[in-house]
Amino acid sequence: RPEVNQGVHGWGGIVLHDVINQTFAHKAVEKGADGLILVAAGAGGHAGTQSPFALVQETRRWFDGPVVLSGAIARGDSVLAAQAIGADLAYIGSAFIATDEARAAEGYKQMIVDSSAQDIVYSSLFTGVHGNYLRGSIAAAGLDPDHLPEGDPSKMDFAAAIGGAKAWKDIWGCGQGIGAVGRVQPAADLVTQLQREYEAAKTRMCGR
Repeated sequence: RPEVNQGVHGWGGIVLHDVINQTFAHKAVEKGADGLILVAAGAGGHAGTQSPFALVQETRRWFDGPVVLSGAIARGDSVLAAQAIGADLAYIGSAFIATDEARAAEGYKQMIVDSSAQDIVYSSLFTGVHGNYLRGSIAAAGLDPDHLPEGDPSKMDFAAAIGGAKAWKDIWGCGQGIGAVGRVQPAADLVTQLQREYEAAKTRMCGR
């Protein structure tokens, strides 16, 4: 929304806009966004379906501003990979849900630890827009994760309840990178781990 971008610029801030394809990327920049968060396949929540390789390379053909890549990034070496293909930064979400400081339900955190990429279900049922959700939370709501009807995008409602279950509150969003999450830990420990993995990957790839 241009007025939001203008408001942020008014106090000296910058706007990074989530996009899932080039159509939305162009619209975001045309309306005043300073940078783009490329939400690739495998990201938690309202994710796209495009490969991060395709999404970054097509964006970099026309946009030289800040680019952040999201989608199944939960290790430091994945951060380095995001930079290697042309992103400036990596966007990590799901791994930080399973930290002590996150204000998520304890069951949510533990389900992330206990799950892997095969436990992520891509569905439009819950909000009208396709997103990635934890299979276990769908089953716990009494729904069959393997036979979900399609949602109606014309009736998009992020607060709608399906059989008494609401997206985000009962149906938990999550990305495919959670196989790297082995325990619930303090956020500072996760950051240290990511840094260690990032530096190790640089040494492995560059020899320094």
